[in-house]
Amino acid sequence: MTRAARRRGLAALVAGGCLAAVAAVGTAGGAEPAQPAAPSAQTAPAAPLVWTQCPDSPRGIECSSVQVPVDWAQPGGPAITVRFNRRRADHPRKRVGTLFFHPGGPGDGAMSYVAHARAVFTPAVRARFDLIGIDPRGFGASTPIRCGLPTRPRGYRLFPRTRAEFQRMVDHNTALGESCLRETGPLVGHADAASVAEDMEAVRAALGVPKLDYLGLSYGTQVGAIYAERHPDRVRSMVLDASLEHAAPLSLMIAGEINSAEDAFDRFARWCRTARTCALRGQPVGRVYDRLVARAERHPMPVRGAEHPVTGEDIRLGTGRFLTFKEPTIFGPTMSWAALSRAIRAAVHGDATGFAVAHLTPDEANAEYNSLAVSCGDYGSDVHTWAEMRRRLQLGRRLAPHLQGASQFWTSLQCAGWPLPPSNPPRRLDVRGVPPILLVNATHDPSTNYVWAHSLAEQIEGSVLLTRIGDGHTSYFTSHCAQAAIDRYLVTGRTPPPEAICRR
Repeated sequence: MTRAARRRGLAALVAGGCLAAVAAVGTAGGAEPAQPAAPSAQTAPAAPLVWTQCPDSPRGIECSSVQVPVDWAQPGGPAITVRFNRRRADHPRKRVGTLFFHPGGPGDGAMSYVAHARAVFTPAVRARFDLIGIDPRGFGASTPIRCGLPTRPRGYRLFPRTRAEFQRMVDHNTALGESCLRETGPLVGHADAASVAEDMEAVRAALGVPKLDYLGLSYGTQVGAIYAERHPDRVRSMVLDASLEHAAPLSLMIAGEINSAEDAFDRFARWCRTARTCALRGQPVGRVYDRLVARAERHPMPVRGAEHPVTGEDIRLGTGRFLTFKEPTIFGPTMSWAALSRAIRAAVHGDATGFAVAHLTPDEANAEYNSLAVSCGDYGSDVHTWAEMRRRLQLGRRLAPHLQGASQFWTSLQCAGWPLPPSNPPRRLDVRGVPPILLVNATHDPSTNYVWAHSLAEQIEGSVLLTRIGDGHTSYFTSHCAQAAIDRYLVTGRTPPPEAICRR
């Protein structure tokens, strides 16, 4: 899920009880040999949990926290706070277990979802499970990541046109990372998925739950898969919806997502030919879009209150949030194909508000910094020189004539020049000794390529893949068929049959 021009992973921003979507990011890198598991969270000093009524949450939502090491390889070193909340099952006598929810990201936390569970989870899940939502290290109510510079200042380009623009991008990335180190400290280098998985184990141990249930979306699939590898005996059930694979070379991962995003745009353009809700119905949408991007690149479009005039790059990067869902979901009507058609039409007529980069609130800036630290910790960048940058630009142009490569993984370029190496470098997982894990993926997901789900399934012994034939990122919020299958699995532990398909 998305926020304009900022790729994060599935996220929701709660304001006045309404959910507004924010962004989804994913990246990957070259495979490396398997690494030893980090020390178990059970080695952390245990203390009784203190529960309080969560502020600004419905009655009955309890909040607590645990102290965890910044670096799980040094459990006696500096510590940070990881906060979480709990919603008790509606029917305690029929309670099945404790469901940990990860909404994706990075740059998002689960506490807001659990606090507003009636808008997010099905009656079956609310009735049968205690729900646990963790704000991951570096984000939200947990110890945050703070930096002294914006992630993308005016004039910063992720599609540099010259060697000088490329060098400005790299230099800013370095300065930004150094400011994060000064203002946050070593947490910046330990915000990766493996550390988050160990934090989750610390919360499970503190709760005294023998085995957890887990529903992870998008980036949450990476956290869940790592947890299952390291703590297989602590898993009762696990759903990985919209799989992010962490083993392939970064160039292949980027190529896969470039293809997925362009495929989603092409399908949107075909849908617009006849769809009554398309504001561009009957028009050659691809040509309209390309002309708009070229015009904005030549003459950026001022938008009142925006960080800077809207460029062609902003339009391409901002298109992804609209492609996240085909139809409106619980996240509202602004993330849908119809909304994209309206945004394009408005921009053609001079109003590029739909693609503008807005001024960030402090919470939004924290999400940006967290997302960047996580991405650089899990993936890094494989672009270091202008020659490599030109090859990446060529890849984008050849695979994606309209979006030119704009996608979640493209933002790994923000890690070029980052002052820290990846703390959780890509590697192939070897998950064994767990109950059957359910993977779910759409064939036309714009963010997580369907091939990745098959690759991840090969790394998880005994896993089952449920395929959704259709569009949109994740399936839990977009498909009644997939949602029903997920609910049945979570409650009973029984997966759908092999090669099962949802067609809507």
